[in-house]
Amino acid sequence: MWSSIRALLSLAWQEHFKRATVTLFILCFFCGHVVPTGVLLVLLVTPLAPIVVIYFSWILVFDWKSPSMSWLWPVSVRRSNYLRNARFFHFFRDFFPVKLVKTAELDPSRNYVFAYHPHGVFAVGVFANFATEATGFSATFPGITVWPMTVPIVFSAPVLREWLMLLGARSVTTSGCRGILASGPGNAVAIVPGGTREILEARPKESKLAIRKRKGFIRIALETGSPVVPVYGFGENDLFDQPKSKYILSFQRYCTERFGLSLPFFQGNELARMLPHRRPVTTVVGEPMVVPQVEKPTAEIVDHWHAMYLEKLSNLFDMHKEKYGYEPEKKLEFI
Repeated sequence: MWSSIRALLSLAWQEHFKRATVTLFILCFFCGHVVPTGVLLVLLVTPLAPIVVIYFSWILVFDWKSPSMSWLWPVSVRRSNYLRNARFFHFFRDFFPVKLVKTAELDPSRNYVFAYHPHGVFAVGVFANFATEATGFSATFPGITVWPMTVPIVFSAPVLREWLMLLGARSVTTSGCRGILASGPGNAVAIVPGGTREILEARPKESKLAIRKRKGFIRIALETGSPVVPVYGFGENDLFDQPKSKYILSFQRYCTERFGLSLPFFQGNELARMLPHRRPVTTVVGEPMVVPQVEKPTAEIVDHWHAMYLEKLSNLFDMHKEKYGYEPEKKLEFI
């Protein structure tokens, strides 16, 4: 009897931990800049002020370009496998749950460009699979070190930038991607080509990808000779509902075009509808598309390989869509 009670209590606590980790993940998106900056400013009027001044000076003078591959230290510095393997992230994975599926082997003697689709509201699949070891990326793809790439603005937030770099995140700039892919074999960058524009299309069972004009990742792959790996997160768009108001949508589009960031107006399930729906996210990693190395690829060459990639991505989607809850007639729509 007592063992049963202990088991039930353990399950209850696990459920609380799952909700807590996802809540912290979402709050970091909204408060990751404001809260750490505010706390450090308050500390300026305390005896800890010298430490705060040294920290800010360190960031501004020496460390500002680290997320974009500064010359000061190698890429592997500030990446913690201990943190990436923390049990904390297993609770995050199990909340949905998130699963990683391999469909082809990757040669660790080469570098790769992982292209993840769709972005969804918060790119949960990218975080769980590539920023942590919660789904066992390193065991699934031995010899491959993956670096999740995100928008540069997040690295302007003190404290948050340290957390992200410890998880392996780097700035999704041309120099940042090239630097990682040039740092030796077995490195891979994980990019979401649709970016924040795709947040506006993140609705359950929708499969619209803002990729028709996004060709920068193909150009980087060609310049470095790195195969492009299509990755599709089935269920990524199913985690949140979004308002259907045309006025809210117009405001989101304005923010995306004007500031490069989309403000998500989402509706989830619990905790004032902030937490996402508990629906599975299955990340299917496809077969790499091998590209030639071209030092200065022309627009025609980029367009050719971009079209090849879209075909390969469509094939990956069609091959697995029914297995993960999509209708047989569902097709990817490129916008």
